Amino acid sequence: MQLREFFRGVGEVTRLLLSLMRFRNCVIGFLGVLVGASFTYSGFGVFLSPDVFTAGLAAFLIIGAGNILNDYFDIEIDKINKPNKPLPAGRISKSDALMLSIILFLFGVGLSKLVNHYILYLAALNTVVLILYATYSKRLLFVSNLVISYLVASVFVFGALTNVRSIASLDDSVFTVLSVLVLCSFLMTLSREIIKDIEDVKGDKYKYAQTLPVRFGTSTARKVAALFTLLAVLSSLLPFILYVGLFNLVVYAVLVGLADMVFLASMFMPEYIAQRAIVGGMLISLFAFLLGDITSKISV
Repeated sequence: MQLREFFRGVGEVTRLLLSLMRFRNCVIGFLGVLVGASFTYSGFGVFLSPDVFTAGLAAFLIIGAGNILNDYFDIEIDKINKPNKPLPAGRISKSDALMLSIILFLFGVGLSKLVNHYILYLAALNTVVLILYATYSKRLLFVSNLVISYLVASVFVFGALTNVRSIASLDDSVFTVLSVLVLCSFLMTLSREIIKDIEDVKGDKYKYAQTLPVRFGTSTARKVAALFTLLAVLSSLLPFILYVGLFNLVVYAVLVGLADMVFLASMFMPEYIAQRAIVGGMLISLFAFLLGDITSKISV
């Protein structure tokens, strides 16, 4: 009986921790590192090397730490917009959440040091950016959206740098495909962040937050989000125009075409559904780039 209670308690704590960290976002970040690493691996087995796994785990922890810290500063807004989240619901104290965030940041940056100095520098930079974002994001019109978009896009660079000993050694075609991935990710995240701001407009107005929907209205904000969606879809076509070496354009075309249809459809969905559809489309896009790269190397 005591053993059963122990495991039940462990399960509850684990669920609380994963909810605080936003487990889905952390997993997507981990997968993003794997996708980025696929572009710079140099042979069978290196792609899923201990260094790549360590970098992915570091990203997982740093993203989780940033999410917890963001909830720490947004607790009053979340009491209105998302009262069932762990902090506003009182399932964990603010001080415990802050301590947990600090611990995860330290472990994440510490793990990155084990990979290489590029990874360490980027992890340290993104940690500082996440702390500044959590502290000031609601006061900076549109800047907060840009910051989150940068952080998401940087995950792929984080992964690519895992297998790099010198940036100068990067192949031009690899750099091109990676740049397209980063650009598409940046633009679609920007669109999704604006849509999320529309969802949160009630609580943001209450706390005088400076977001596009609060300042210019939800209709204008939705049009801006649609513009960035269209730019992302157009950017996804760049591999068909630019030199991408052995990158498998057939596999890429099938998957990215599906993702683009999801993105375009999201422009006509309610905000609650749209931002989740965008996440689904981004996952499909990840596999478009990953399989486009890996299948080309297998065929060689």
